[in-house]
Amino acid sequence: MPIRAKLVHSVTLIAQPRNKHPMLKTGALKLGEYEIKNRGTFGLLWFTDFGEKFWEACTTVDDGAKIRLRESGFDEMNWSISFRFAGFKARLSAIKYKGFFGSPKNSLIELKIGTENPNDLRMFLQALCSKFDNPPWILNNWKKVESTIGMSKDDIIKTWSGAMGREIDEEETKLKGWGSRLFGSKSSSEAKVETNEDDIEIFEDQDGIEIKMKIHGALEVEGNEYAIMSYVDNIGSEFEIMMINRGLGNKVSYSNVEDDELYEQLSEAAVQHLEANSAI
Repeated sequence: MPIRAKLVHSVTLIAQPRNKHPMLKTGALKLGEYEIKNRGTFGLLWFTDFGEKFWEACTTVDDGAKIRLRESGFDEMNWSISFRFAGFKARLSAIKYKGFFGSPKNSLIELKIGTENPNDLRMFLQALCSKFDNPPWILNNWKKVESTIGMSKDDIIKTWSGAMGREIDEEETKLKGWGSRLFGSKSSSEAKVETNEDDIEIFEDQDGIEIKMKIHGALEVEGNEYAIMSYVDNIGSEFEIMMINRGLGNKVSYSNVEDDELYEQLSEAAVQHLEANSAI
């Protein structure tokens, strides 16, 4: 009697985590138990917002969904977890693409998932993606990711599009926010503040010499706005972050960011914004 092999439709997708929570106990995960740990350093991993929403999608279609830690490494963003639910088999793996320690902002999640019915796979992935404010296929650093895993921005987006069985339009390749409660972003059109059509601001230094700055977008932190700028006359210069001050009649002025720690955080967020929009 010939043995019939079941045809499994599978796909490998790349996703961007944006938050380290929830943190899970590794010991419990090895036993197939999902146990959240609110704080600590040892014996836990950062399951991330992507992992949380994926597990939520699993348990939505199968109350008896199974989860188990396959392996974990040096830091909290070095792990691989397997899942079984409703005829699906899946694996999430956290992969760091820059830096020494892994964190959500410099790591990606590789999702391998398969099932017998391709339509079930498409429907599950569509339902999964509907849970995110920012689509999971928008990565923080396309260049670093491509050098690490060999997949370009187009490759990653096309893979998601094919897996879901629908087109991903241009608007769905842009961040709506930063995926966190601290940072917000604004598009270049929203960030125009008394600029000309080329988004150029003109300042004067202490000697009265004009300095032209180009606005590339804006960040919002706890109600305050910060412009991302570069020097027009020096293409190779680094970007500057300046606070936007709005007065009566929507009169706009700019000031330096005095808090060094805040400036560093804004700079990191600005790099993510510029890379996501292919500005650098």
